[in-house]
Amino acid sequence: MRVAVAEEKMEATRREIFRREHVFRWILILGTLALAQTGEAYVGGRVNFPLLYALCAAYALINVAYALAPELFAYRGKLRYLVAAVDFLAICTSVAVTGGVKSNFYLLFGILPLIFGAYFGVGGSILTGLLELVGFSVIILITPRPAEGFASLAALRITYIAGSTLLDTYITSLLIRDREKLSILYRISQGGSSSPALNKVVESISGILASTFGADRILVYLLDEKGETLELQRPAYGVDEKEMEVFESSADRLRPLLDREKAGAFLGEIPPTAKDTLEGRKGRPEGNGDWLISVLKARDRKTGLLALRIPGRKRRRGGRQLRLLELVAAHASVYLENAMLYRSSEEKVAQLSSLIRVADAIGTVSSLDHIYTLALDVVRGLFAADMALLNIINHETGLLEPVRHFGFSRRYQERNISRPFERIESCYVLTNDRAFLSDDVSTDLRCPNLRVEKGVRSVLCVPVRSGNVIYGILHIASRFPNAFNQNDITLANAIGEQVGMAVERARLFEEINRLAITDALTGLYNRRYLADILDEEVRRSRRYGHPLSFVMIDIDHFKYYNDRHGHPMGDELLRRLARLLRENVRDVDTVFRYGGEEFSVLAPELDKRDVAFMADRLRRVVKSHRFPFEEEQPEGDLTISLGVACFPEDADGGEELIEHSDQALYRAKRLGRDRVCVYGEDEAGLMSVEGGC
Repeated sequence: MRVAVAEEKMEATRREIFRREHVFRWILILGTLALAQTGEAYVGGRVNFPLLYALCAAYALINVAYALAPELFAYRGKLRYLVAAVDFLAICTSVAVTGGVKSNFYLLFGILPLIFGAYFGVGGSILTGLLELVGFSVIILITPRPAEGFASLAALRITYIAGSTLLDTYITSLLIRDREKLSILYRISQGGSSSPALNKVVESISGILASTFGADRILVYLLDEKGETLELQRPAYGVDEKEMEVFESSADRLRPLLDREKAGAFLGEIPPTAKDTLEGRKGRPEGNGDWLISVLKARDRKTGLLALRIPGRKRRRGGRQLRLLELVAAHASVYLENAMLYRSSEEKVAQLSSLIRVADAIGTVSSLDHIYTLALDVVRGLFAADMALLNIINHETGLLEPVRHFGFSRRYQERNISRPFERIESCYVLTNDRAFLSDDVSTDLRCPNLRVEKGVRSVLCVPVRSGNVIYGILHIASRFPNAFNQNDITLANAIGEQVGMAVERARLFEEINRLAITDALTGLYNRRYLADILDEEVRRSRRYGHPLSFVMIDIDHFKYYNDRHGHPMGDELLRRLARLLRENVRDVDTVFRYGGEEFSVLAPELDKRDVAFMADRLRRVVKSHRFPFEEEQPEGDLTISLGVACFPEDADGGEELIEHSDQALYRAKRLGRDRVCVYGEDEAGLMSVEGGC
């Protein structure tokens, strides 16, 4: 959009200039004819009217041709030099046919260098003056010579032409210089306002300065927010990455240049400590040239330095370049300052946006894994961090467990991050309950766990907390000293608190879900969770063609035990039985408390024969276990009865599978308890006297 607007403005400017040229030519034609009619008194010589009329008519036709094809004949057209030659010849010829040397039309020669200088510069003014002298010399040769006064008249005319040329050349230089300044300032304003991003503004201004001054190196140093440190801005024009490191490392040596008493631009006053930086590394010259330096100043305060290197043989630059640089620097300072303010506000917006992202995650995301990942994504975007580590406290082991990280070497990950390595009592943040900042860990001995990775110089650690409860630490590290400041501590603490609240909420959510699907007395999954996963297991079994077995379990004579010994002992019995069942099934099997004294086991990939053997083993384990007061039971032992059904052999779905295993259980009860009954088998298929049905 900006490009289209700029092109439209340029086209409008070209049309306006051409219109002025066109009008000037018509005024010249009509003015010549009108002046010729006044006679010899005003013209100064005898007029050859037939030839003058023919000349004006031809020039008028040419002017019409200019109007029909402006792209060819305008001052920037392909035939602009031909147009200039025709205009010049037309004026010379008009002088020749209106009296020659005596003609007062020679006064036009006084403004021609100014007109052509406006189009072609100082060189155009000088060339036009020389052509005028040549053209007027030709007029002198073809003009009839009167006996007296001719030589002095011709000399006077030539003197006038030479003097007017010199004056026009000087005026042209002033006009061009002012126009150059206005053009540079306009281009800087366009470049500075085209994008608010600091790197874009630096790049645009550097390109304009390079084309204006012919510089091969352009450095822009800006003070940081505290106004203490000069920072070299990227991109630096004409500087490669190795040179960039040298210039950046020596930025602090240029700080005294801001304190110069003399304001404005200056030349060759680089301090000796910085001279090697600006002219070559380790004393090796990069090439001949002068450095022009100007202090950047905006809103009545110094904001940085602008340095340009002009290539070529060493020589003292003129005051004109320094004055021009001073003017340009003052204009550029405003846009650089605005870009700095924009960057600062952009960083604050980014910080707020990131905190809002984490806060939103607390309200919408219950997955701890997602919250951990989001937290380190925010750290990666907001801090000058090379690596970061999020540790969560495991109170059972007393260790900090790494849950997310980035930037660490593979060797360090294998040795440390793959398993917990830091104890709670050895962590500075946890023992002191506050953030920890180390500008240089090579000289900081406060925390033994600072140097988590080779090459780390700066470390920032903050607690991950919600209220007074600390859930872990957020560890941020950089390979450079002084990488973090007080603002970073405030921001990191805010992130740590947000993550802490997210962890607290996620853990509460997990606890609520766990309580919703587990039995509070035995810790086993409850009947609700069985309903949630049974259909899924049936679908998986049907998809892969694997059997799925279900075992229903009931404690024999539990009411007798509960009534005789009381509910607390009954609850203890249920807990012990739950533990026995859980310890004697496979890892892939799931034990449920179905309700009251009933339990169940969901056993994937076991057919009817295998699950019957597994059920009988459970029966024998329970019978052999010594429970309190079991000798007072009717059979002298505490026993269980079990019913078994298998999908898809015995049922078409989950509900039918439970129903048929329940039928098998009641059959076992009916046949004398302490046995396993398999759905679909009659009494003739007994496995054993006690273990079958």
